Amino acid sequence: MTSLLDLRPLTPMHETVRRPLHTETTTSQALYLPIAPPTLGTAGAIIGRELYSGKAFIYCPFSAFGDGLPGGNMIVMGDTGRGKSALTKTYAARQIRLGRKVVVLDTKEQKEREEGEWAALGRSLTGTAPVRFAPGGGPNSSCINPMDPAIAGKRQIELVRTIVELGLGRALDEFAGSALRLAIRRAHERAAADGRTPVLADVATALRSPDEADATAKKRTREELLSDGLEASYVLDRLCGTDHDATGDLIGMLDGPTSLNIDLDADMVVFDLTKVPSGGVAMTILVAVISVFLEEVWLRPVCECGTGPSRHEREIVDTHSGAWELGANPAARCRRYTQRKRILVCEEAWHILGTPQLAGLLEKFLKFARGYGLSCIFIVHHLSDIDDSPETQAALKMADTVVVYSMKKSEAEDTARRLGLPAWTAEHIMRLRRGVALWKVGEVIYPGVQHLLTEAEQHLCFSSGSMTDLATTAPDTE
Repeated sequence: MTSLLDLRPLTPMHETVRRPLHTETTTSQALYLPIAPPTLGTAGAIIGRELYSGKAFIYCPFSAFGDGLPGGNMIVMGDTGRGKSALTKTYAARQIRLGRKVVVLDTKEQKEREEGEWAALGRSLTGTAPVRFAPGGGPNSSCINPMDPAIAGKRQIELVRTIVELGLGRALDEFAGSALRLAIRRAHERAAADGRTPVLADVATALRSPDEADATAKKRTREELLSDGLEASYVLDRLCGTDHDATGDLIGMLDGPTSLNIDLDADMVVFDLTKVPSGGVAMTILVAVISVFLEEVWLRPVCECGTGPSRHEREIVDTHSGAWELGANPAARCRRYTQRKRILVCEEAWHILGTPQLAGLLEKFLKFARGYGLSCIFIVHHLSDIDDSPETQAALKMADTVVVYSMKKSEAEDTARRLGLPAWTAEHIMRLRRGVALWKVGEVIYPGVQHLLTEAEQHLCFSSGSMTDLATTAPDTE
């Protein structure tokens, strides 16, 4: 009798000279069953079915974690119109039914609706409009203050420095970085004396009016300290505007007090960034600020029962070492502390993964996603849209689940090469039809996963209205 060990060389991850089987007859499926990849269990969101075995395909990074899946981050890629957005929308909605919380950075506009792709889904699930950002501000637009006290001191310094470096187009030297740190501290002190929260304009002012005591402490003259930070102050002026010039790239979005009138405990929060110029410095900076804001505020420790760790009892698990873990909360009738699970979706994520400074800023966000109970989902068209920088490669390596829809020959070959997929996958990816994707979960490959939608989901997930001929899709009334 042939043992299971003898069948290991035939698994999809093994390089062979045999061409992949593309027929979908019942006979070929029957042949595939003995060597089909293992299922991911029955706990999680239903995606659809695995075509070659006919089995249901159920996926949840939180349920599968530790069983061949070291992390929950995912990257979804493929040509336009192949089903990327439909997959992530239905997946997010189905995970919400399992108690997850979802935040979406939506940069993909639907012209006919004059709003982002995720607005309709978010509104249907929560009854609230998305959080909109628009250059110059205006009605119903929001603002996030990078100097908000909700962002911790060291993290705030890193964020403001990133904003300046992105606006400058290069890294600050040690003298300019030191001047900026001092200016941030002085901005907080001066704003506190006025009884208000500082904003970026206060940092620019502090850079142009350094304190004599700070210069002495740094063994610099006041004029030298002024020279160290002068360029950074000009960058902040250009981004946030001045009293004499109201044309900054970030005006109405990052230049004032935080005005987010949202419930971060809602099932889904959609940040609508569709009015922000794609690929520009404003978009990159805005995504960086939102990400850090979410890390400091949205990702605060909280149990699935809705209470914080301090409300749960400590249980000693080892009397010799005194090791303990968080247990029950009698007030909430919770038996054990379980970190609330969250999902962050980034549409058109090339502006994140394609910017080394931003990828570096998010490295902590991704690296410690397991500790946050977080799964990050990045949606891109092709890997060629993003560069090969060390920061970007580090982000890609943190994606333990990869979903690849159909691509053209050159893109399919590049994807297989950069992700270290077996050689046969390049031709296989080219042949995938709409709605079918290759999934790589940990080290296991599922060659053909068909995503299935309900009728209600089709209306909420349809994103090609501008290309549809109504005469061919209108219902027959005769």
